[in-house]
Amino acid sequence: MHNPLDTRQLLNFSEIANTGSIRKAAMQLNLTTSAVSHSLKKLEEDLGCKLFTRDTRKIKLTYAGIRLQSYANELLISLSKARYLINEWSDADHQILRIGATNAACQYIIPLALRELKESFPSMNIQIITGNSYRLLECLDDNVVDIAIYPSGSFDKRKGNIPIGSDSLEFIVNPMHPWAISNKSDIHEIDSQRIIVTDTKDYTFDLVNQYLRGYNKSVMPFIEITNEEMIKRLVELDIGIGILPDWTVKKETQNGSLRALPLGRRKLRRHWVVAHSQHKEANFIETLFIGITKNVAQSLFSGLVK
Repeated sequence: MHNPLDTRQLLNFSEIANTGSIRKAAMQLNLTTSAVSHSLKKLEEDLGCKLFTRDTRKIKLTYAGIRLQSYANELLISLSKARYLINEWSDADHQILRIGATNAACQYIIPLALRELKESFPSMNIQIITGNSYRLLECLDDNVVDIAIYPSGSFDKRKGNIPIGSDSLEFIVNPMHPWAISNKSDIHEIDSQRIIVTDTKDYTFDLVNQYLRGYNKSVMPFIEITNEEMIKRLVELDIGIGILPDWTVKKETQNGSLRALPLGRRKLRRHWVVAHSQHKEANFIETLFIGITKNVAQSLFSGLVK
């Protein structure tokens, strides 16, 4: 049942068809004319049909030859691509992947993405740089990182950013907080609240303030700390209230140690991207990691991963 064609014979056939001459094909292939002619004869015998018509002046494809040429070209391209990919895969363990990520991405997204990547490439060298969205853009432009994961907005003018999902920012409060008891936040009381934020120089802080300006309010931080897990612990101790994405507090809201409440009448959505350095094309490993990161982020944002 399985009787595959000889790829060398196909390569020779394809070169004859492209050049229209056995002699020219032989020159391109660095073979003798008799070797190429013999290869074509063996292929025709194997297929049981003529692939060319010949006269003293030229060689011309038969109908069967025309049909075979399209298959041969596709197959040879696929084989060349396979060779390239195999070389990429074999070199992957010796590559260095430089990743830029926000603190939230480092805490939640990166560990799951790297676990999957390391299963296939256990010896790969990974370098991670943390920073806010604005800093990571600078790292990409300065070629300090190959890939960056961050929330993105209108400030980000880069082409080719890959959206990986969106989340909603909410007030995070202690279960004994008056807002939790009434099951309703009051954005007009925000001036009297002890607000714990991640980074006042980050895009997320600017996004929250832009949202609050619609209510003629702004955030006056009580504590600033670039660690979402620490913010959750401080809120559990009723030291203040936080503003965090909903998916980062799923476990705590389910066990009752924290409550999540909307900021206002409309949700505050935040969009995440994976951006690649514009100094070079993404290689196989970078492309693979981008795909893994997108799947992990979407699973986290949708609550499929706890």
